[in-house]
Amino acid sequence: MMIKNLNPTLAERGKIKIGIKGESAKSARGNDYQLPKKLDHFRIVGMEKGADNNFIVDREIHKLYGPTPKEIAVRLLYDDIESNIATRYACYKGRQQWCTGDGERAVRIHPDGGLKEETKCPCERQTPDYKGKDKCKMNGALSVIIDGVEVVGGVWKFRTTSYNTIMGVLGSLALIKKVTGGPLAGIPLRMKISPKTVVSPADNKVQTVQVVSLEYKGSSESLQELGYQKALQQEKHNQRMGNIEQEVKRITATATDIVDEDVVDEF
Repeated sequence: MMIKNLNPTLAERGKIKIGIKGESAKSARGNDYQLPKKLDHFRIVGMEKGADNNFIVDREIHKLYGPTPKEIAVRLLYDDIESNIATRYACYKGRQQWCTGDGERAVRIHPDGGLKEETKCPCERQTPDYKGKDKCKMNGALSVIIDGVEVVGGVWKFRTTSYNTIMGVLGSLALIKKVTGGPLAGIPLRMKISPKTVVSPADNKVQTVQVVSLEYKGSSESLQELGYQKALQQEKHNQRMGNIEQEVKRITATATDIVDEDVVDEF
């Protein structure tokens, strides 16, 4: 028996970051906060924060890739693009998220209390010339496994609000998926950070930003062949798993349910 409507997620083993919390400052209201500092390299961290309020660097991984890596060897877990990178619009007031949407519909916390209401998405807060502090931003969360780290069951997540990064990663995955004929899971990729000159839509000023991308290092022919081999391998695996699952169901068909004594200590 299984509980209905559960949405299992993989454990977050760590984070891939391109920014840290820097020097302390005071807000207009006199509150202390740390100024964000952008990096031109990846900082791979665990899930625990240090005394400086930054997540602690994973030194074992940085031994593999160096102290300031601009490129990491990664693989994806799924063939479906949306399963690898989740995207949404999100709007915050302070540290509280009060609206999130998918580009058509949004769910917003009503200003009178905790009740939620639906509204159209996007709204005026997403436009480039909106100046309010509750500006709506595009959010992306890419889940990967890092080559050289022997861990199964967890992922490293890279979160970003960069339009250029989100659109670039989505475009790269769409192209790679087309060349392979479908497979994305297990394809060896390179996660890279590099500078890009862009024009700010808010004020039309030229600026340099750091953009993260995913690339396959090789020819389109080798990628096509790799996709073909991955598809064959997956088909064989599915056939084996089908036989195994049928045997497991047969063996456990007469098994009794868990007795109270098995779980009473959990309560």
